[in-house]
Amino acid sequence: MTSLATVLLDTLTAWAALALRVIPYLLLGAATAAVLQAYVSPRWTARLLGGGTRSVWAAALLAALLPGCACATGPMSDGLRRRGASLGTVTAFLMMSPLLAPHTLLLTWGVLGWRFAVARATIPFLVVPLLGLVLNRLERSPGWRPVAPVMGGAPGAHRACGTDGGCADPHGGEPCRGAGPTALPRHRLFVAEWAATLRRVAVPFALGLAVAAGLTVLVPAEAIPRTIGAAGPLAFLVAALLAMPIYVCEGEEVPLTAAALGLGLAPGPAFTFLLGAVGTCVPTMLMARRIIGGRATALYVGAWCAFAIGAGVFFQGLVGS
Repeated sequence: MTSLATVLLDTLTAWAALALRVIPYLLLGAATAAVLQAYVSPRWTARLLGGGTRSVWAAALLAALLPGCACATGPMSDGLRRRGASLGTVTAFLMMSPLLAPHTLLLTWGVLGWRFAVARATIPFLVVPLLGLVLNRLERSPGWRPVAPVMGGAPGAHRACGTDGGCADPHGGEPCRGAGPTALPRHRLFVAEWAATLRRVAVPFALGLAVAAGLTVLVPAEAIPRTIGAAGPLAFLVAALLAMPIYVCEGEEVPLTAAALGLGLAPGPAFTFLLGAVGTCVPTMLMARRIIGGRATALYVGAWCAFAIGAGVFFQGLVGS
């Protein structure tokens, strides 16, 4: 029987291995958020991402074009939120990005076939923008405003202003101080915002990786396809519940899904597993709570589970067994 010390050591080893793999994505995501804060006009971001149907679709399309796993999406979403993006807009970006990284679509096509790839590229656009619009409406209600600060967050770095000296803070607040685009030189503001973003997401990221490492040790990846079952109604629910908590780096969900298909899992539950594995791992859930708030995160996770199951059922109906 495995001793507790062995489990802890294996978990620590798995945590270190996961951290080495995903920290570059976390740093890249934080850098992208810092670029948004330091170099992109706040008037432009407020106009494009402040709210409404257009902002949700813009965020979903932008997320679909950017490569990056869930650990990069979190810091980027934090940057959007601090720039004044609405709750539904940030959630649409947070949800869409890990689903549709371009290279993972190509991998899906090459390993699982064109039907899986086309379904992965199209079905999210039937659900994610709708969830974003719902959250934009809910944001007007008490208790739904996220906890993340808006327009800045680095110590000593005031909110970015337009080149005419005006601010573009859709939620109001303290007027900007200092002349020119920002109160700090852009390169110093970039470094300050990059560090501030990392401080905001580091703790939930590290805790989430610890949970993911424990799941890796206790539930090895090769055991997951054998646990899901074959093709009965419960296979969809089991596939979603098994896939959502685990952490897979971008692209890893594809060979896992191929393994499940090889063990006799029907295409529908396999598609549910594919979608469930890409965006709701524990690190993402913990980071999302800091960015969009507890209520929105609960709705986001619940909607993702329903989306993965519903998409799997729909896909099964299209392709049959």
